Amino acid sequence: MKRNVLVIAGLAVLSTSAFASKARMEALGQGSYSYYLNDSRSVFLNPASLNDMKNYITTEWGASQQADSATSPRAEGGFFREMGSFAYGLYLGNNGPARTSTGGTFLNHQNAIDLMLAGDMGLKWGARVHYANSKNEGTFDTKNSALGLGLGVTHGDIDGYANITLSDKSEGAAVAGDVWKKKPGFQVGGAYKWSGMTFFADYNNTNEDVTAATGSTITAAAGGHFTAGTAGTVTHKTSDITVGAARVHEVNPGARIMTDVKLVLGSDEVAGSVTTTENGKVKTTTLPVTIGMEADATSWLTLRGNVHQNVILGSSKSIAGKTTTIANSTTVDGGATLNFGKLKVDGSIGTTASSRAGTIGTKEGVLATDNLLSRVGVTYMF
Repeated sequence: MKRNVLVIAGLAVLSTSAFASKARMEALGQGSYSYYLNDSRSVFLNPASLNDMKNYITTEWGASQQADSATSPRAEGGFFREMGSFAYGLYLGNNGPARTSTGGTFLNHQNAIDLMLAGDMGLKWGARVHYANSKNEGTFDTKNSALGLGLGVTHGDIDGYANITLSDKSEGAAVAGDVWKKKPGFQVGGAYKWSGMTFFADYNNTNEDVTAATGSTITAAAGGHFTAGTAGTVTHKTSDITVGAARVHEVNPGARIMTDVKLVLGSDEVAGSVTTTENGKVKTTTLPVTIGMEADATSWLTLRGNVHQNVILGSSKSIAGKTTTIANSTTVDGGATLNFGKLKVDGSIGTTASSRAGTIGTKEGVLATDNLLSRVGVTYMF
């Protein structure tokens, strides 16, 4: 293993810092994109950011699967290119969440494609179209179709965006009449940079209905329950309001410290369940603080990490009105980028358990040289 590391170090060459991966965002405590850090992942929040980072190919390594997480990543990637005063992009594999149910299987949102176009005419603008369509023929047909639209602008220190789910529907599960339908939903928000700070706000909501036809064997979906063989509809609504402030402090040309604080108000509501204790709204209130750092350790290696925790606020109120503190919210994440000129290899460090033959159990947070990077993303800038 030591010899492999020396080979990597020997091949790497001097390059500027340009990052584009989920691994980087998660290592800095930002989720799949950031409200204030400029990264190629920003195009999924505000497509106008394509004006600031273009001419690259990126791949997220993982399995061909529906769900995506730090410990079990999904394969996806795309191509972005400058064209005169415009920029365009094509991204594959940005699938929606799985349609989970018991007693029947809905066709998932899959093989998604995102098309992006951006331009700069004094006002930077961008647009993104998300599309997926699939169908399986059998005793009865199962099918899914989805269409979404993203719009964004950037002017000076002000950003604004709107991401809209226009339609997302799956038909057929246990019987032909079963339907999973996501009603139009949206995410809107913006950011303002002032005196070295970035202030941001975001509102995101979803609204989906799951309908079981008469004679269906479906017994559970969308957080609520049906009675098998009886027609019915369960409605599941969620919403999140996020407001916050952040600062990026350049310690020196090769090191940065990022700090942010956010107030997040969440709501998760179920209606129509035959299990009456499931009908109602769960509310959450959190005030997470993130302290992150990113430093160029050498010309070929960049290291990063963060510590993240709710402070003062961090509770959930149940349907019955009982408040519970969200316990043990402290998380630490790490990551690295190997720089090979225009080729960047990003990954997470210590986010998965390491288990070795001859030992009992697993160890978390261990820098294991036989499993150094997980959540790997590879980007080539040109």
